Amino acid sequence: MKHKCPNCNSKEFVTQPNRYDILKLGDEKFDIVKSQFTEDKYKIFCRECGSEIDEKTSVKNNKVILKGAK
Repeated sequence: MKHKCPNCNSKEFVTQPNRYDILKLGDEKFDIVKSQFTEDKYKIFCRECGSEIDEKTSVKNNKVILKGAK
């Protein structure tokens, strides 16, 4: 339970905006050719509900903590 989003229990998280994918249209779908990272500082969000995760506090406490949570 401690490694899930406390808001919606999702186990998946995404970063924004420090990575973008270069895509190429294949026969039936877009395929990732290459992923590149930017110098921008990234933020972590729950993939399901979009809540922002407090990365430093989560790592320190070894459980997912939402930004602004007390």
